[in-house]
Formats: sequence, structure tokens, C-alpha cells
Amino acid sequence: MKKIDFKVLLPNVITLAGLSFGLSAIRFALEGNFNLAIVNILFAGICDVLDGMLARLLRSESDLGAQLDSLSDFLSFGIAPGLLIYMSIFSQSSSIGAFACLAFIIFSCLRLALYNVRLESSKALDEATEHFFIGVPTPMGAVLILLPLTHSFMGYNWAFENLNFVAGYIILISGLLVSRIPTFSIKRKQFFIHSKLGFLVLFSLVSLSMINFLWATLNLFALIYLLTIPFSVIAWQSGSNRGSTQ
Repeated sequence: MKKIDFKVLLPNVITLAGLSFGLSAIRFALEGNFNLAIVNILFAGICDVLDGMLARLLRSESDLGAQLDSLSDFLSFGIAPGLLIYMSIFSQSSSIGAFACLAFIIFSCLRLALYNVRLESSKALDEATEHFFIGVPTPMGAVLILLPLTHSFMGYNWAFENLNFVAGYIILISGLLVSRIPTFSIKRKQFFIHSKLGFLVLFSLVSLSMINFLWATLNLFALIYLLTIPFSVIAWQSGSNRGSTQ
């Protein structure tokens, strides 16, 4: 009997844990427990980061893991947030909300398919890993479309009074998923804090903020991410210009 290689198995187990959180988010959305649904999507995001980090650290990356990761991402960051937004904001409204949520789910699927195609092409050409994503990653897109709902948890109910605006915002984020806009890739880049003490301080601050001020912290991170997009475009263009002059 062939011995089980836990080094290969562990990242896939974490991916399946993320899938379980995504399924739980759908369950809580259907039950009307929208707070817990978002929390489960956030846990799925943590698993999405951890499985890739472990696979690279243990050198156990595999085609099976890549396919599992894409399928888990589609459910956790495409279907789950799209359904959650529809159930929480648009369930009693006109069809524009249903169209916006459906567009987000479809564009999430397209984005993941395009990402897999680019990944296979880079493997075939033996290209070096880039420090950018093309378009907004699906997990970040999920966070962005959930912001109107998180505002209601903080007492700001503007989303329910501006359904057409929210639908337009979701469609805009959906377009960014499959856009050609370069965005920074935290997964592929070395962490910018090299000091262990600095990392621990930052991790502690972020953890305390998420525990005590979850919705405000989530909105702050989303705002910071949006503000980095112009800088990522500049960095991308700068790198392209250097490459063309060499």
C-alpha cells in the first residue's frame, strides 16, 4: 500500500476547508444569517491564502491542487457572495439586482478560467512568476461587492434606498474581474515587512482590529486596496518600459 504523503495532502485539505466555509456561507445566506455568511467567506479567504503558501513552502504544488483551488474560489468568492448580496439586498426588489448578482457570478467564473489559461501558458513557456494579477482577483472582488451590506451592519442603510446604484456598482466590480488592469499580487510577492517583530506587531494589530471592529476594518482594507490600483498600473508600466529598453 502506497504511503500517504501528508506534505502533498495538507494544502488540499486546507483548500477543501475553504470550500466548506464557502458552502456554509451559502447556507447562512439562505437562512438569513448574513453576518455569519460574510464571516464564513472571510474564513474561506484565509484558507485560500494559506493553501497556496503551504503548497509553495512544502514544494507540493500539483495540478489537482490548482483545479481544487479554482473550484473552491468560484463557489466561495463567486456564487456565495453573489447569492448573499441578492438575498440580503435585492430579494424584494426588481430584476436589476438579480442581473447584477448573476453578472458577478458569471464574470467570477470567466476570471478564474482566464487565470487558469494564463497559468498554463506561463508553465509551458517556463516564464518567471509575475508580481501582478491581471484584473481584480476573485476574493477581493467578493469583498468589494459585500461592502454595501457591511455598511448596513454599521448602521448605514443607504444601499436599500439606492438599489440601482448598488447594482451598477456590482456590475462595475464584475467588469474589473476580467479587465486588463494590473493589480498587485500579495500571494506572489515577498512580504514587504522583513522584520519578524514588525510582522508580529502588524499581525496583532490586524487581528485585534478584525475581532473588535470587523466591518470597519474590512471597509478600510477595501479602500486601501482600491487606492493601490493606480500605483500598480504605474509600477506595471514602469516595469514594461524597463523591459523594452533592455
